[in-house]
Amino acid sequence: MEDAMTTELHVSLQVEDGSMWATVREFPGVFATGDTLDEVRESLQEGIALYLADPGQDPPVIELSPLA
Repeated sequence: MEDAMTTELHVSLQVEDGSMWATVREFPGVFATGDTLDEVRESLQEGIALYLADPGQDPPVIELSPLA
């Protein structure tokens, strides 16, 4: 069984007109939107996974802690 790697990320979260969007300092170009924190977290996980994916390979599984 593989050990999970833990990395601290710096997420900038903005709330505007009832919607939220976020960026991750460590991953330029990763951008997430959502109406709830859970939606933003899920979108960030997908964006980071796609950023880290090798061309032609499936993206890795990324699990972020709940945003608060």
